[in-house]
Amino acid sequence: MKYKLAMSALVAVSLLAACNNSDTSTKDSNTKTETTQNSATNEEKATTEVAGVTLKEPAKDEVCAFCNMKVYQKTTDLGAFTAQAVDEKGKNLFFDDAGCMLNYEREHNVTLDKYVRNYDDKEWMKLDDAIVVEGDFKTPMKYGFAYFKDMKSANAFIEKNKGAEVTDVSEINDDAHERYEKMNGTEKMDDMDMDDKDDMDNEKSEHDSHE
Repeated sequence: MKYKLAMSALVAVSLLAACNNSDTSTKDSNTKTETTQNSATNEEKATTEVAGVTLKEPAKDEVCAFCNMKVYQKTTDLGAFTAQAVDEKGKNLFFDDAGCMLNYEREHNVTLDKYVRNYDDKEWMKLDDAIVVEGDFKTPMKYGFAYFKDMKSANAFIEKNKGAEVTDVSEINDDAHERYEKMNGTEKMDDMDMDDKDDMDNEKSEHDSHE
């Protein structure tokens, strides 16, 4: 009788241990599933589609495809001026300022699918669809252009920034082209006046100070 009771108790303990192990395995499995789902969600957040084109967010150590300087994250103030392009092979290129994106096209003799951030929420939009505002405000390469999804938000920005005004993409391209000529032989460094040289040195220094 005592033997039967001991065996019954042993079986009961074994069954209880098996149940506990099963619960632990289930919890571990659920945890792994949740982790995988969270990782997938984070990955989805790092990409977005605009007009059927997949856009990405720059890596933390991303540098400009043209000038090789720091590209700012969406979470930073200067991240509002980060630009992105997609080339004919579908590669995503990042730029610290839209002028660099236009000069990349100029230097490589290519036409890119070009995007900028809406200043207010930093969401991507096509450069050609953006309301462009020029003014005396800080951008990574001192181009001084901000981008908006509509005239209402552009006007709200202009009211807060004295002297700012609506312009168009051709103005960005003209400024970028002028810089390109100064830096790439059309206008040699020796032919530049001292103010131009000082501006370029200050530009690099200010950019580096934000890293």
